[in-house]
Amino acid sequence: MDLQYSGKIIVVTGASKGLGYACAETIAKEGGQVIIVSRSEENLKKAVATIQKVAEFPVAWFQADISKLEEVQALHSFIEEKYHRIDGLVINAGGPPPGDSLSVSEEEWERSLNTNLLSVVRLCKLFVPMMIEQKFGRISAITSVSAKQPIENLVLSNTTRLGVIGYLKTLSNEVCQHNILINTVLPGPTRTERLIDLNKSRAERLGVSIDKVEEIWIEKIPLQRLGDPQELAALVTFLLSAKNSYITGQVIAVDGGYVKSVL
Repeated sequence: MDLQYSGKIIVVTGASKGLGYACAETIAKEGGQVIIVSRSEENLKKAVATIQKVAEFPVAWFQADISKLEEVQALHSFIEEKYHRIDGLVINAGGPPPGDSLSVSEEEWERSLNTNLLSVVRLCKLFVPMMIEQKFGRISAITSVSAKQPIENLVLSNTTRLGVIGYLKTLSNEVCQHNILINTVLPGPTRTERLIDLNKSRAERLGVSIDKVEEIWIEKIPLQRLGDPQELAALVTFLLSAKNSYITGQVIAVDGGYVKSVL
């Protein structure tokens, strides 16, 4: 299937590693012109060198911390001045640290709100007007299955991810008449550095091995394995393509059946 990415400008945040990287690489393989964003210049350069091997167009990078308004504004200025358009946006940011409902500090709440919720609001407020002007745009935000099924000791994720869904559902209804389609993708337990870090924290808290923690995850997944980042990237790549012409405002889990609810 030709996903019609040729000539399309796609920005992917949190793209130097993990799920963001997998999305950027897959989109580049399909012919999209990818700009990857991350806080680490070193990691960005490594990611660009790898993605460029499979990309049709030059892969660009921009160093930015999307939890900071001024750096999101700088990213917008860079895209506007160099490319004059944006066709697709993958919003991905690092997951917040573990913590229960009563122990998380004010500073951690503020940091998580900026990183995982307000970053989405700010990126959309800056980039959606460009999409409205060109009468085309696709946005996919990567959050977590914690938005559908709260995960133990992850109150920051459980809370902020729901805010993202509420905001993007509202926005999707407001802009769909401009051919802008917006969806939220919820990864379940997926083999990334983020999950490795969470497993280490959980293993220490429970006094068990990391392998045992992974077994606990897998026992809850009907497919009996962790996800691969490329499996989520395949869905995001379709949702951001011109071939997606009727899916918007949706919340889609890529979790091997981990979430137990019907809807």
